Amino acid sequence: MNLKQLQYFLAVAEEGQMTAAAKRLHVAQPPLSYQIKQLELELGVTLFNRLPQGVTVTEAGKLLVGYAQQLTQLSATAENKVRALAHGVTGTINLGTVSSSAGVMPNTALLKWLGQHPDVQLAITEGNTYELLDDLHKRLLDVAVLRTPFNAQHLVCRYFPAERMAAVIPKRYSRFEKRRQLQLSDLATLPLIKYRRFNELFHVAFLEASVTPTYIMTCDDARTAMHWANHQLGVALVPRSLAETYDGGDVLIRSLADHRFQTQLALATTPEALATPLVAGLMAQFQQAQSLD
Repeated sequence: MNLKQLQYFLAVAEEGQMTAAAKRLHVAQPPLSYQIKQLELELGVTLFNRLPQGVTVTEAGKLLVGYAQQLTQLSATAENKVRALAHGVTGTINLGTVSSSAGVMPNTALLKWLGQHPDVQLAITEGNTYELLDDLHKRLLDVAVLRTPFNAQHLVCRYFPAERMAAVIPKRYSRFEKRRQLQLSDLATLPLIKYRRFNELFHVAFLEASVTPTYIMTCDDARTAMHWANHQLGVALVPRSLAETYDGGDVLIRSLADHRFQTQLALATTPEALATPLVAGLMAQFQQAQSLD
């Protein structure tokens, strides 16, 4: 099994037809069919169901798709990294970002660095912190913007300033209109929408404050929490920087005064990625910017 066979296999799986895949790959159909057949013989499985109108992926083929995507992406990443190492100022940085970084990224440090490196491209992957951590360790990403808390072992991290959490409150709770901050006790009587990333943070903070919260929803994306708050379902608890980006007109945004409701973003990479000039330069630019703030 070689990289060309995997590229051919993915093209057929995505196109659903040998003819369309051959056209996309700029090869004749017979060599393409031959390579697919050789791959099936080598693996001892049938990867496609051949039908009059095209092909469908078998269960074995579906399993191979995920691995083939990772291997072809790793190959492209390796090629980019070697070229970047040789030239120092060109290439692609694979950057992962969490949705809750929208209020902070791109920041001044990143924009300045990109301005100094016009030949560098960003390939951005969005995901939650755990997905991006996994991609960092698999070397599918060079750098990722992550949201604490997370396990920083075997990573090199540069941290953004800590920020308070905020409550995104439906305007029907008019008693909070003149308040700039809320205490934990204010949340005791409100229906809360919780961002799953902060399960432990919320549990400890409410427990220590002797407050029993009422959760009506838990979700995996802070933007979803704010969306439901805007529809008057409940009060969303999200990072302040993200709350300030929300343009919904039917909510109030109020900071949570309790110091336990804090979180941070971090720019993280691996020691291996840090050995490349592009990543090292980006991390250095970020560290310098943070020290000047």
